[in-house]
Amino acid sequence: MSAKTELFDRLEYLSATVNQPFLIDTGIANNEHNGIASLLRKGLGIVAFNILEDFIKHKTSESLQHLSSSSIEFNLLTDTLKEASTKGALDALVFRAKMFKRKGADWQTLIQNEAQKIYSTQNPTFQLSDLSLVSSGSNITSDEIKEVIKAFGISGGWTKLGDVATLINSGIPSLYETYKNAASRRNSAAHIATFQYSYAWLENIKNDIMSICAAFDILLTARCRQVTSNKFIEISQHDINNALKFRFLEEVSTNQSIRETTVVNGRARKIWHTLDLAVTNLQPMLSNKNEFLILLDSQKRIKDWFS
Repeated sequence: MSAKTELFDRLEYLSATVNQPFLIDTGIANNEHNGIASLLRKGLGIVAFNILEDFIKHKTSESLQHLSSSSIEFNLLTDTLKEASTKGALDALVFRAKMFKRKGADWQTLIQNEAQKIYSTQNPTFQLSDLSLVSSGSNITSDEIKEVIKAFGISGGWTKLGDVATLINSGIPSLYETYKNAASRRNSAAHIATFQYSYAWLENIKNDIMSICAAFDILLTARCRQVTSNKFIEISQHDINNALKFRFLEEVSTNQSIRETTVVNGRARKIWHTLDLAVTNLQPMLSNKNEFLILLDSQKRIKDWFS
């Protein structure tokens, strides 16, 4: 299952849970219902952040696998990724092996498999370890996400992710602050008994997760497309902006049609009667045009994206 498919499966259940009345306080008094609702909101807030972290890990792993299978030479990777896939992977392996051993899992096989991948980086054909990035701790910090972007030869870190989020109409002023706030709430919920998630914040968490994941997915996919198109130059020499072009499908609530545009709220290039028909016709052309297809709901917020 792809990172995006797994993400959408989980977000479907997250949305359904957020809409349940048992999460909403009844008045301001301390009563049994409100106490239970507070506990459930804390649990849901922690799970929501875990969904985001898992996507970051899974998408990073997919992108590392793409580089491994692209036939690019190891010396054409960034210095950051070279170090991450050797020393970084080794450091993360020690951490993961200890965790496996404590849980009674097969830590020896883990070491043998990942050590083989680390060793392979000296060969013309190599396989980058999934532990190279965002794997050195139990949670993913904002700095680790910035490091992933840098490892793929893309400058700007969170600023660049924010630029992509703006281009696809996320409506979030700062992706960086959104992630840091989500991480802070998650840590408080896990370690401070009196911490409370507000229901209003949970109502918006899906859009926050979608915006961060879409920007991250698009940025790494764009870089992987560039490597596929030319594997003979250093990956940082590609201009990432050349691979960031967008086409939009905007839902129209009044007649349930789909407007195809190149600019949000711009002139419709075509009106589609169903989303499936639009995606089926447009998706095969996206890679060659260096485009991404963004589905916006009737409020012009990200509902889905295609590459």
